[in-house]
Amino acid sequence: MKTQNTKKSNNLNYTTMTLKTTLNSRFWKITFLIAGLYTAGGVLPGIFNPEQGLFDFTSQIIEDWNTLYFFRSLWITVLVFGIGFFIVALNPAKHIGIVIMGLLGKLLFASNVLFQYSNEKVNQMAMTAASIDLIFVLLFGIFIFKYYTYKENN
Repeated sequence: MKTQNTKKSNNLNYTTMTLKTTLNSRFWKITFLIAGLYTAGGVLPGIFNPEQGLFDFTSQIIEDWNTLYFFRSLWITVLVFGIGFFIVALNPAKHIGIVIMGLLGKLLFASNVLFQYSNEKVNQMAMTAASIDLIFVLLFGIFIFKYYTYKENN
């Protein structure tokens, strides 16, 4: 009976090691580091100069204080997502929840931009940002799939 427990324990250690080795690889760490840099760097202009940030995405001059306040607040929230990606980059296998939230945030942002672009409310710069976010959605989706595939199979 003691032998079975040891075998199960060794298998669990191997599974954990394989999961951590695969998902904590240099590739995934760099992917989340780039996601953090892209996300944090992309929102800083909107935080410091929301008028220009809105103009860059919509080609419209917006001076309404309430709109600028909420736009700045939105980008501060997105900055937190960027910080989350930096945290994930340290140990990707440990922070699956942040990855799931990041995927959802980027997917919903890109969906909204595509919808707004089809209604001619945002410009090509917004579409470029959404396209890059969709690349991250694909990568995050692969990461999440691998995470749960390893969890289920072992």
